[in-house]
Amino acid sequence: MPQESEFRQTVDLPLMSRSAPVGSVDADARTLDVVFSTGSTVRRTRAIGFDTRIPYDETIIVSADAVNMERLNAGAPVLDSHENWTTLSQIGVVERAWIDGANAMARVRFPQEGIDPSADRLFALVSDGIVRNVSVGYSQDVVRIIAAEKRDDVERRIVERWTPYEISFVTIPADAGAQVRSEDARQDGTRLSPAVIISTSPKTRTKENGMPVASEIMPAAPAVTDPVTSPLPAGPDLSAERQRSAEITDLATRHNLDAALMQRGIREGMTVEQFRAHAFDALAAQQPFASHIRVERDETETRRAAMEESLALRLGASGQPSEAARGYMDMSFVELAAERLGLRRFGSSYAAREEVLRSAMHTTSDFPILLENAVNRSLASSYQLALPTYREIAVREDFNDFRPHTTVSVGDFPLLQTISEAGDIRFGTVGEKKESVAVIPYAVGLSFTRQMMLNDSLSGLAAVIARYGQSVALFEEKTAYAVKSLNSGDGPTLLEGAAPMFTTGRTNKAGTATAITIAAVGLGRQAMRGYKSIPSGAPGDTGNELLFNAPAIILVGPAKETEAEQFVSTQIVPSARAEVNVFQGRLRPVVTPFISGNSWELYTDKSVRANFRWGLLNGYNVPRVRIDNPFGVQGTQMSVEHDFGFGAIDWRAGYRNAGA
Repeated sequence: MPQESEFRQTVDLPLMSRSAPVGSVDADARTLDVVFSTGSTVRRTRAIGFDTRIPYDETIIVSADAVNMERLNAGAPVLDSHENWTTLSQIGVVERAWIDGANAMARVRFPQEGIDPSADRLFALVSDGIVRNVSVGYSQDVVRIIAAEKRDDVERRIVERWTPYEISFVTIPADAGAQVRSEDARQDGTRLSPAVIISTSPKTRTKENGMPVASEIMPAAPAVTDPVTSPLPAGPDLSAERQRSAEITDLATRHNLDAALMQRGIREGMTVEQFRAHAFDALAAQQPFASHIRVERDETETRRAAMEESLALRLGASGQPSEAARGYMDMSFVELAAERLGLRRFGSSYAAREEVLRSAMHTTSDFPILLENAVNRSLASSYQLALPTYREIAVREDFNDFRPHTTVSVGDFPLLQTISEAGDIRFGTVGEKKESVAVIPYAVGLSFTRQMMLNDSLSGLAAVIARYGQSVALFEEKTAYAVKSLNSGDGPTLLEGAAPMFTTGRTNKAGTATAITIAAVGLGRQAMRGYKSIPSGAPGDTGNELLFNAPAIILVGPAKETEAEQFVSTQIVPSARAEVNVFQGRLRPVVTPFISGNSWELYTDKSVRANFRWGLLNGYNVPRVRIDNPFGVQGTQMSVEHDFGFGAIDWRAGYRNAGA
């Protein structure tokens, strides 16, 4: 017996279909039990090259380990004849699926009578015994290929793991070679699904790199056991020889094969089939197979995304609708919910509209997710349009978790020192300090009233979302300045020096409160220029001077807004040299209502140095909405959640004057 060898390879296979008879009908519950597979062997064919098909036998294993029922038990569709390009073809849903001995079973449910005429018609035909067959569409996840050993044998394929995607009612049992469209599409329209191929063949040949030859991997040509070719038959049949040479030349040209291989095939008298097998071997050597997975949207996902986009734009999200979303821009809120339920028509009464929304929010429909995503996109747009002023003086560093985060600041690199005559190099040290900041979770309830949703008041919903987006930004502003205003405006207490951020002892606070004048601002700039870096701790080291520590921002409250704007304005022309304001055009005023009184502060640009840090929980760039309760009597309730942190990390980037 020849020695068997085995290898595995991931390839994309089309979804397949199998037929089975219809089972018993429950007319009252409008349900039907079907046996959608018994694991029988089916003769199929596969393509070799462009003009040849060879047969093979496919057997699917029916067992709890072999059949992945997740898609069916999650409410897979029941279709009319495998048509899945429109919801009009869905006439039911799979309620549950299970294995009963050697049979794969499913219970399918039709909609209530009167909802869908197509479903009613098919249910009547099934009940009357006119339509008697079902067919299952499935992907092949793990396939074992057993090569033919004898001349008259065919290749066997054992489907050891497979996933049913849908169940269809059909008139004529599906052709053995039928391919059912589903998840992954090629340009020719055939839908593909990744599958693990386990090939078993006698004396499996491999290339030097260990890859199996193409003839042993579906859908390649039959394996050529011996590369030695047969000589041309004797006789003067020149027309047959010309035809053989022409076909070999055509194959080599279309696949960009090496000319030497083509000439060898012609010279050694290979048949076209023999040359085709060698050609696939050559292609496998040039382009080895690689495991891969393709992820593409199916039509259902595309339509859901388009509906989500249209709803988000109508709720205030920025941007223009895509071509797919334009078709949903004029649909009402209730119509969108009905579309996700697969309802083609519903009553116009208030009660009927409310029932549509109730069903959309209560059942397995993905409408709650669609609504949540649309609201999140709209909330993000309104939040991002807001510009809190605290971000002008704080650097952003997000937080990995809710624990207090220690911000470590290091001092300057030690200054160069003279090398002694002996060549000794003296080593310096780098100082460091730590400050702690934490992110804190915040949340608030958000309600869409029953009347607002049923009356399709999308403008009202948009206004609510816009206000929430702005209110989150306002909340951040208020929280940040509450921290900054601690210790009577001198800022939070720092670990470094165990004192507030602004103190006269650090020389970053004016000893005398004054108005915004050239002299007062000049003293502030002089103080900031004199700050030093973190001392290294070495004896006598007080830190190095800071470069580029000039002020760029003057921060004030409403009481000093006009004075600050006049001070930095470039429109005021001095009448004498003594009146020249050297700070005109060099300082940018930043005004916040959360600074009370006459105080004013100078800050460097945050890209150079910052006294404060702000951040969100890592992975979240905007507030987020979650649906808390399903649709109820008073509407639907959501929660707006936001994780935000703000704190002090240094004192060397600012200067404070209490003002007068």
